[in-house]
Amino acid sequence: MKKIKKPVFFIVFIVIAVFSCSTLFGFTSQYGDIVTTHIKGVKDIRLGIDIQGGVDVTFTTEDGVDATDDQLASVMEVMKVRLASLNINDSEVYVDNDKDRVIVRFPWQSGESSFDPEAAVAELGETAMLRFIEGTEYDLDKVIAQGTDIANAYVSRQQDSTSGTQNYVVALEFSDEGTQKFADATSRLYQSKGSISIWMDDNCVNQATVSAHITDGKAIITGDYDYESAKSLADKINSGALPFNLVTSSFKTISPTLGTGALNAMILSGIIAFAFIAVYMIVLYRLPGFVSVIGLAGQVAGTFACISGYFSFMDSSTLTIPGIAGIILAVGMGVDANIITFERVKEEINAGRNVEKALENGYKRAFTAIFDGNITVIIVAAVLMGAFGVPSSKFAKALSWVFFMFGASAEGTIYSFGFTLMVGVVLNFLMGVLASKLMLGSLSKFKVFKDKKFYCGKPKKSKELNFVGKKKIFFSASLMLIILSVVMTFTGVDVDIEFKGGTIISYSYSGDIDADAAKSEIEDIIGSDVNIQTGDLFDNDKKSLTISFVSNEGLTSDKQTELTDAIQEKYPDNEIEILDSNDVSPTAGREFFLKCLVAVIFSSIVLIIYIAFRFRKIGGMSAGVCAVATLLHDIIIVYGIYILLGFSINSNFMAVILTILGYSINDTIVIYDRIRENRKLLPKAPLNELVNKSINQSVRRSVRTSLTTVMSMVTIVVVALIFGVDSILSFSVPLIFGMLVGTYSSLCIASPLWVWWNNRKAKN
Repeated sequence: MKKIKKPVFFIVFIVIAVFSCSTLFGFTSQYGDIVTTHIKGVKDIRLGIDIQGGVDVTFTTEDGVDATDDQLASVMEVMKVRLASLNINDSEVYVDNDKDRVIVRFPWQSGESSFDPEAAVAELGETAMLRFIEGTEYDLDKVIAQGTDIANAYVSRQQDSTSGTQNYVVALEFSDEGTQKFADATSRLYQSKGSISIWMDDNCVNQATVSAHITDGKAIITGDYDYESAKSLADKINSGALPFNLVTSSFKTISPTLGTGALNAMILSGIIAFAFIAVYMIVLYRLPGFVSVIGLAGQVAGTFACISGYFSFMDSSTLTIPGIAGIILAVGMGVDANIITFERVKEEINAGRNVEKALENGYKRAFTAIFDGNITVIIVAAVLMGAFGVPSSKFAKALSWVFFMFGASAEGTIYSFGFTLMVGVVLNFLMGVLASKLMLGSLSKFKVFKDKKFYCGKPKKSKELNFVGKKKIFFSASLMLIILSVVMTFTGVDVDIEFKGGTIISYSYSGDIDADAAKSEIEDIIGSDVNIQTGDLFDNDKKSLTISFVSNEGLTSDKQTELTDAIQEKYPDNEIEILDSNDVSPTAGREFFLKCLVAVIFSSIVLIIYIAFRFRKIGGMSAGVCAVATLLHDIIIVYGIYILLGFSINSNFMAVILTILGYSINDTIVIYDRIRENRKLLPKAPLNELVNKSINQSVRRSVRTSLTTVMSMVTIVVVALIFGVDSILSFSVPLIFGMLVGTYSSLCIASPLWVWWNNRKAKN
């Protein structure tokens, strides 16, 4: 701290302020109608389909097709062209060569109220192979020319010779090679009075007798076309044919209306949560708390910068609703570094040291706990990104040897959560440790801030609790909770279609609909049992109708369109509109569940290895095993809470579990760090006393950190309830209970269990 001078605070503060402003607003220049972006801001952040609405679909090849890498690369290029022809420019297309999959994500068309995502997906998956065949039968031995021989296709109009009306047609211009092929064929068929039929895949779209020798390389496709259908056919021809037909294995859509409401809820809850944390830290820690708020603001700004592509060396990332939750959670956890440090500083001041020395020792002694805790969270975030990222992402490539049997996943929302969580924790090193240390060290040089009252109040003696001595009570209570959680499995577990396969479709409607009557009518349409739920929408006077059912084959995009049309026809006065849909095949559902399971197991193994290495001087392997056993305890109880609250076991559940892995083990590591430190100071102290002392030294920090993170998530829950965003509730409510369970287990289970292990080992 001696080397830190007075001006440092102002320099760091100005840097963070300028950086935060530039991150929020960006910087652009305009020359005429041309706008150039020099620095990307929040407005440049790509929003996920759960915010702005859109489609997330995974295509697979038909049974029996073993696609080559070149064919899949061709599919990706054709997909991009087809998306562009639909005026969808902000799309993502990924190829998984190992599993013959193509993952496509694209947002709802801007300003397009009548956009039909199901039709768009159906069009994307069509082979669209154009062929000119001699005769009227579909005979591949008599192909004259095909789509690759067409240089351009466009919509035109032609006058009908009989009625005189102008009809839409698709005009074709052949390439040089195609012109020659067509000229040779028409010359021969003109003389023999033969005919040519035009086929799109195995459907005949036009046929005619050859009445002239055509040498100009032009042809037309006539039919009963309106402008849209003619343009669609022309676009398919121009984009090229797929080498094989594609089928959808998972299909999700969400409307912009639903997404915007969720975004508003998350933004509001984020502002409230940050305000609460700011007031809480300043009241609790005074001057250090004020400094921590500046650092936290820099952390949030840095997270937005990493998402928007602010830094030239980083690609931009898509921000989703779970991603925003990750930011809020990272801020709550980022407070932990400050609390650990400031509690250490208070201990030093209460021990009689001056402010400057207390700050120096406090930061030094807190760093190992902060480092180990943050690394464990980074490990969990990295596994999330590796398991659920696209094939081309760095983490997916790095962990491909772990998840090689599953291939790519379309769960971009989980990836976004992992990304924002990781970025937030990494920035915590920079803002919560380095920047905070520089600013506080600088302020301590001013005479007015040398007064200890700016750093802590008078020390209060707190009664030490005998955590180790009461381990049997804690173990018994936990065992009862675990048994109850397991027993509740037999009462019925609501497994989401993400894991078991099936379809969920939500509609908005006005007026009243009899749910029982609607259930009967929809079952007649689908031909299978369905569940019906109705509710109120958060941002207008309409209501919601949710249809869900298990299906071995899922509901294709065509079937979804057919169902929607049938419901709208049945209830013409209720203004029925689709809000979102999710269709997953049973195979994809089982694979997703197994992938999540492997992610949890792999995370646990890596955490055991890391703890064993970092805490090897106090029996690292036993510490690691006890920590992970505690995590298993937390997972089982959170699972029971999910069942008790009636939430479905889905991807949100897995995100909660992986978050608890990092959060709970972070608490445990802080206590292990105290044990490691106290072992050096008190080498001859009995293990029970040593561990009990370490836990009591960490209680205040654990409770205060838990309060900030839990209150952050409570804010999300309250706002989500006000806005009626159920998708956020299934993530945030169980996470609150998980955090409380994690705090309890780190204090009452992990370390006492480790003491029991070592005492038993010593007896043997």
